[in-house]
Amino acid sequence: MSISWPSLSDEQIENSATKFRLEALAALELEHSVEIPVEQIAELHLGYQLDFVDGIDGYPDDVIGGIDFDSKTILVNSSIESHLGRYSFTIAHEIGHHVLHKEKFYKQSKSESIMCRGGAQRPIEELQADRFAEALLMPKELIDNHYKKITKKRRFKVSNRYALAAEIIKSSGLSNVSVSAMVVRLNHLGLTDKNSRLKKYLKFFKSLYQSTK
Repeated sequence: MSISWPSLSDEQIENSATKFRLEALAALELEHSVEIPVEQIAELHLGYQLDFVDGIDGYPDDVIGGIDFDSKTILVNSSIESHLGRYSFTIAHEIGHHVLHKEKFYKQSKSESIMCRGGAQRPIEELQADRFAEALLMPKELIDNHYKKITKKRRFKVSNRYALAAEIIKSSGLSNVSVSAMVVRLNHLGLTDKNSRLKKYLKFFKSLYQSTK
């Protein structure tokens, strides 16, 4: 199945995830929740049911999750049920498909109703759902605040990014997030790479300069 997926910038995905998270938490009356309850969001807010399966017929063995828009079911490979970080990220990823891709999928899909994640290659829609998931589970402002809090007390080298990620998880209370997922999030926010931080600051000062012209 070939679908012309939209080209979304990181900023667009970030904004979509932030808006969705705030709306979902407000609807569930959980506005002050730190750990994002993706199960409740999927089931109570969006109306999906979670189905644990050993595999998904017609898809590669390494597929660990999928979403069936017709039956409103999120499929989760039972092998990751006990891995809280991967489990939460998988549900958040499928929520990302619901928010970013459902409408386009229905318009261009001929017969299929299931979108699945997996495979060695990551097509654009899977990368977009991954970015949505990390932004949903790990809010930018929260991560920034705890990054500043931790690095004021202790200096972390770039090579210690996993230690930094573990400290941020502990400090923030995001216990349903894996260390590896947090490392990716920190990389995307420019908090583990000196060059990325430099680019971030240059972009900020450039915007200040342009606003004064």
